[in-house]
Amino acid sequence: MKARLSLILLLLLLACNPSCGHRMMMGYQVNEVQVTALYDDGTPAGGVEIEVQSEGETIEKGVTDDKGAYILRPSKGTGDLKFLSYSAGHKAELELDLEQKEAEEQVSRPLRAAAGLGYLLGAAGLAMIFISRRRK
Repeated sequence: MKARLSLILLLLLLACNPSCGHRMMMGYQVNEVQVTALYDDGTPAGGVEIEVQSEGETIEKGVTDDKGAYILRPSKGTGDLKFLSYSAGHKAELELDLEQKEAEEQVSRPLRAAAGLGYLLGAAGLAMIFISRRRK
């Protein structure tokens, strides 16, 4: 009987996908930012001056190409960015937050370990119930 219970428990543990119990984290890194300046009717605003600010200070200035695009390759540690465009009485602003935020642990490690143990004990309990019902 103990051998049968051990075999069933072993089979249950082998049937479990080990990657199900692990949490995966993802992050991102922005290598370049392309902003496009357009007029109200959707035509590209080529030759428009772009000013890029971070924490209220100008970090870069440039001009859009014929398609209204401007490409910025931000350095590490660049947090909030503000893009300002100026052209013949037109003005536009765009704010972006590129600061990579670290994911906070929502559940502590001991609590996750206890939850995993509870999962295994629950599976073992179900196996015991199944075996005891088969005896009757």
